[in-house]
Parts: sequence; C-alpha cells; structure tokens
Amino acid sequence: MYKASSTAPVGLFENPHFSSVYGIDFATKQAIQRAQIIVERICNAPENGAEEMAKIVKNLDRLSDTLCSVIDMAEFVRNAHPDQVVMEAANKAYGDLCSYMNTLNTDVRIHQVLSLVLADKSIVARFTPDEHAAAVVFLRDFEKSGIHLPNQQRAEFVDLSDQIIHLGREFIQMNPRAIKQVKIKHSALGGVSPSVIRSVVSKDGYAYVPTDSTECQMILKYAQNGNVRRQVYESMNSATKESIMTLEQLMVTRADLATLVGRESYADLQLQDKMAKNPNNVDAFLRTLLGHQEPTFKNDVHLLQTTKQQDLRSSYLPTVNAWDRDYYMQMYSASQSSPSNMPYFSVGSVIQGLSKLFKHLYGVEFEHAPLKAGEAWHEQVRKLDVICEQEGKIGTIYCDLFSRPGKTTNAAHYTIRTSRRVDNDDAENDIKYAFPGRHVDAANFLPPVHQPAESVRGQEGLFQLPVIALTCDFSASAKPALLSMFEVETLFHEMGHAMHSMLGRTDFHNVAGTRCASDFVELPSILMEHFVWHPKVLPLFANGSVSNDAVQAFLKQRKRFSGIEVNSQILMALVDQRYHSSQVNNPKFSSVSEWHQLQDQVGLFPSVPGTMWPVQFGHLFGYGSNYYSYLFDRTLARRVWETSFNANPLDREKGQAFRDNLLKWGGARDPWQCIADVLGGEDGSKIVHGDEEAMRTVGDWGIDV
Repeated sequence: MYKASSTAPVGLFENPHFSSVYGIDFATKQAIQRAQIIVERICNAPENGAEEMAKIVKNLDRLSDTLCSVIDMAEFVRNAHPDQVVMEAANKAYGDLCSYMNTLNTDVRIHQVLSLVLADKSIVARFTPDEHAAAVVFLRDFEKSGIHLPNQQRAEFVDLSDQIIHLGREFIQMNPRAIKQVKIKHSALGGVSPSVIRSVVSKDGYAYVPTDSTECQMILKYAQNGNVRRQVYESMNSATKESIMTLEQLMVTRADLATLVGRESYADLQLQDKMAKNPNNVDAFLRTLLGHQEPTFKNDVHLLQTTKQQDLRSSYLPTVNAWDRDYYMQMYSASQSSPSNMPYFSVGSVIQGLSKLFKHLYGVEFEHAPLKAGEAWHEQVRKLDVICEQEGKIGTIYCDLFSRPGKTTNAAHYTIRTSRRVDNDDAENDIKYAFPGRHVDAANFLPPVHQPAESVRGQEGLFQLPVIALTCDFSASAKPALLSMFEVETLFHEMGHAMHSMLGRTDFHNVAGTRCASDFVELPSILMEHFVWHPKVLPLFANGSVSNDAVQAFLKQRKRFSGIEVNSQILMALVDQRYHSSQVNNPKFSSVSEWHQLQDQVGLFPSVPGTMWPVQFGHLFGYGSNYYSYLFDRTLARRVWETSFNANPLDREKGQAFRDNLLKWGGARDPWQCIADVLGGEDGSKIVHGDEEAMRTVGDWGIDV
C-alpha cells in the first residue's frame, strides 16, 4: 500500500482493514457474518413484534450497506490498485461477496417478511419518502431474482441466470471475427502513412494486417483504393458461426428467463423499474429522435457524397458505402481549416474552476485535504473534501487522474461509500433479535462492521458521508500536467457524477447518490459537459488565456459529422432492443437478418453482405436492453441546459432548484417528477407522467449536433 508518511497506515480510504491482504480477507468474513446475523434478525421480526417489523426496511438497508461497504471498495481496488497481490485479494473478496449475495437473493424468508411489511398499511403510512423508495427497490430486486416463484421454477431461474453469465463472459472474451488477418499488396496501400505500412509489410511485398488492429482502422481511413477498403471493412466485420451462435444463445436464454417470470421479453423484464418502463416506450423515443435528427443525418451524408463525387470526378452524386465512411470523413475534415494551437489547461486550474462553478450553483466547494499514511494507493492520488456553506463537510472525493503502466484507460466514477443515517442502526440488538429466546453470547461473533458517523449542520442524527473515487488517464508528462479540451470535458463529466453522489444524500444507502435508474444516472454528468465552454464558465479555469475563436473552432470540429455518430448510436440502441424483444422466441429469428434489416431501414449506409458487427458489441451483455439510456439522457440534459443554465450558467437560483428538485433525491424519488420540477411549465407538464407521450416528447427535443 502507498504510504504518505512513516506513521501507522490507516488503510485505504481510512478503512483500517484495507491496509493489508489479511485485513481485506477479515473485512470480507466480518461483513458476511454480520450480514447473516442481520438476515436472521429480519426473518425473525414477525415473532419479535411490531417495532421490529417497522425496522425491516432499515435493517434491509443496513444488510445491503454492510456488504456494499466492502464489495464497492473491493470493486475499486481490483480495478485500480497498482499492487498485483492487493488486486488479487480484492478480487477474491469481490467474488466471495458476490457468491454470498447470490444466496441472499434466493432466501424466500426475507421476501416474505418484506411483503408482509408492505402489505401493512399502518407501517407503510409511517415510511419516509426515502424509506418507501428503498422498500420498493428491495422488493423489485427480489422479484427480478425469481424469489416469488415455486421451488422448481426458482431452481430453473438460478440455472438460467448462471447460463446467462457464462454465455455473456464467452461473448465478451471471444475473438468473433472469422477473418483474423487481411493480406494486401504493398502497392495497393497508397495514401496510408509510411510508418503504418512499414509495421505491416513483410519481405514478400504483402501487408499482413490483423483485423483487430489499429492499422486496419488506419487503412479504412486513408487507403485510396476502394477495393482495399472494402476488403478490410468486410474482414473487420466478419463473424464466425460460433460467435453468432453464442450471441443468439445469450438472447434466447434471456428470453427464456423472462418467460419464466411471466414477462413478454427480456427487455420487458429489465425496463420495468427504469424511466422508460417498457420496450414500447423505448421504441417511441428512438423513432421520434430518429425523425427529429433526420436533417442532420442527410446533411452529413450529403457532405460525404459531394466529397466522394469530387474525388471520383463523377457527374452524379455517388452512393457512400460503409467502407467509404471513414475515408471520406477524413478527406473532408482535412480540407477544412483545422484549429491550430488548441489550448491546454492545468489540472489544478480546472479543479479550482469546478470548485468555483459548484460554489456558484450549489453553494459547495472543494478543500484539499491531507492524506494520511496508507490512505491512498498511489502518490498521484489527491483528496478533496466537499464543503457546503450551509451544512459543512458533506463528502470526500479521491482523484486518481493520471495514466501509469497497468492502469485502466477508462475514465470512471467509483462509489466507495454512499450516504446513510447511522445513529438509529440499533446494531447492539442484532444478536438479541436474531436469536430470540436464546442466550447467545456476542463474544462468539466478530464485532459489527465499523460505520463512520458524522453530524451534518441543520440535520438531526449522525450520518455516513459519501466517498467516491474518480479515475482518469491523463498524461502527467508535462509539469504542471496539462489537459486537452476533450480531457477537460471528461473531467467535467465525471465531476457531474461526483456531485450527484455528494448532494444525493438520503437516509437509506440503497437509494443514495447514483443508486438510481440506469436511464437517469447519466443526466447530471452529461449536463456538466454543456457548462465547459460557456463564456461565463471558461474564465473560472482558463485564466484569460483562451480566445473565443479557439473555443468556437474546437466546437465546430467536434460537431463535424456528429449526425453520423448519433445515427450510429440510435442504430445500436435499436438492435439492442430488437435482440431483447419477444421476436427472439420465434424459431426463425436470425440475429444477422435483423441487423441487416435495421441497417437498411435506419442506418445511413447500405448493409454489407457477409458482415455481422453486433458480435463485437460487448454492451449487448452489459447493458442488455438499456443501451438507449445514454441517448435518452443526452436529450434530457440538453433540455435542462437550455431552459435553466444557457442564459446564465452561474445562476444560484437555477442551481439550487436543480439541487433541490433533482440531485438531492438520489434514487429516492420518481426521476420524471424530478426532471418535470426542474423544467417546469409546459415541458414539465408534458413529461411528468412518464408515459409513451413523455418519451416521444423527449425524443422530439433532440440532441444538439
């Protein structure tokens, strides 16, 4: 573990157990044992009286937090820690805890007790909004796990779930391309960089190019020979029979799971607790968005057609094929004046600018906090306390922003700990109520998991404050470290998630911060991207060194061909829906036919026989009918920006309204209601019911390209 000083290490994130591999193992065992005790307390509540029944949701939330306090940290450590031994210990902890949580999801006793509580109107009437939201989430999670099914069907559900995990891993890890490398004559690579050619050409005068390589992408982008581009495109998008079979088995198994629990399709099962609610509403959104964006699609395709026409010296507008796309996009872009001397920004100034922005909007700012020995995992890590002018300290952000060997390249927001009220935990009575009528000595068990407890000004009780980690992959070669304009947007995006975590402080951990619907969670982060280049925000971090011309040139460059990008995203979202629809139950269903049909109906370039790109679409497993979410949140974020912040992005009244109506609720309130309250007026009244009409309205707001 990285040590900041010579004093005794406090453990990662000040968790004393995460100071050694033995401590990580102890924390795992302690969490599982305490969870087992809380489970018994919950299951024995009916015989322990009305007061215990009234604590069921609280104890379920404690049960969840007991496990998540270790599993969330293990998830981060196994992805970000530089020490292989520590990563492996965290990986084991993560696996052990996941296995235990899978057994919890099949414990019918917990579901029965929760159902009794929700059926008792006298208990439900006393629920706070947070508590009721948490109860509904727990119930839905149980029922999604098939816990309400008869024994034989429940066993079948577990078996199908295991098959899905196995097929999903196989789908992600396999090399799906039928053609592994392309053989091209050296003389046919005109237009391609000599350095690229040197890296792939052999002594026999042929280039042998792996189809999963960046060299293939460079050939698509620069090779003047259309036949070569076509050969490369077809090879890169080829698919083995096995990969298609794996994809279709995954879809069919998911469909079987949905049928087992009485749902029409896997999408129907997955979308029930999302803003979209059902597949029909997702389709309404995507189709409306498609119509709204059509002029930008046509404009982008026309640009490519005229570029190809000029290149071929043709008398008519030619068809642009899929293998032409990158080549003519590059050719057109090269013909435009590209911004020179793009500005760079120091990391420190951007963090200070974000702090100033959040002070304007929400009355919160960052304070650099010293790191204790063993608290961080690398010397590059910095710690920020988040201070609210009304409430005092409300959370902590650990920033690990720079690239290093072995570190993941993806920018990410990790929840380490969510907010939760802890002074009413009543952990001291766990054993008494877990084993009623028996004299069980507490000394036989590990102590309860230690929960930090802090007061918040203006609020009754003690709280576990949120802790998150942000990781990025910025270069640290310059001193001070400098960020490109794209990287500044990335940092603003991730800080949008961070503010959701910091300000979405609920009394129940299971609905705090970013623990909300997956088609809602990206809204605060995408909104932050809109702030970056506004003339009133830029001076907060640019120190007057950036001209408006440079910003406009960057924005113009970034928007070039963005219509094509949006169309591609809509196409991917539609294929995700199609592959998780009830059509999968038809014995004649063909993933290949569906893909080609969608390309020809919705895409901008004709489908290419023999290709099957979706076998490379790993998000089909991870997102599974939720891929529309990012497009959905882009449209919502654009509308919030235009109505609330575009005129004055430093407006405290608008910022406070966004904080009070949306951010502070985490996942404890209907997100449609949150967004409707932020928008107000006609917009708000059109979408507040979250029905098909609301989805069409959002689609018709469109994406700013």
